[in-house]
Amino acid sequence: MKLSSDLHCWEIMQCQGTEDCPARKRQDENCWEIAREIDDYRKAFNVCKDCVVYLLKNKNTVLNDREMHAIMKHKSECALA
Repeated sequence: MKLSSDLHCWEIMQCQGTEDCPARKRQDENCWEIAREIDDYRKAFNVCKDCVVYLLKNKNTVLNDREMHAIMKHKSECALA
């Protein structure tokens, strides 16, 4: 079984998006790096820094694993969707 931090963003977010998703097309890049290239609200409001995927993969959080998993259960939509 993969560690949560090893999962792709769509697996963490349980995204039902299509194969047109930029993150699915560019699997070797982090979704927040892809979102930075898109010139819209995501970049303007810095939404990725509050995303559970960003927090989980960067390990730059004061939340412990149990808290992260609880947040993952009640997550919001993918910023790339």
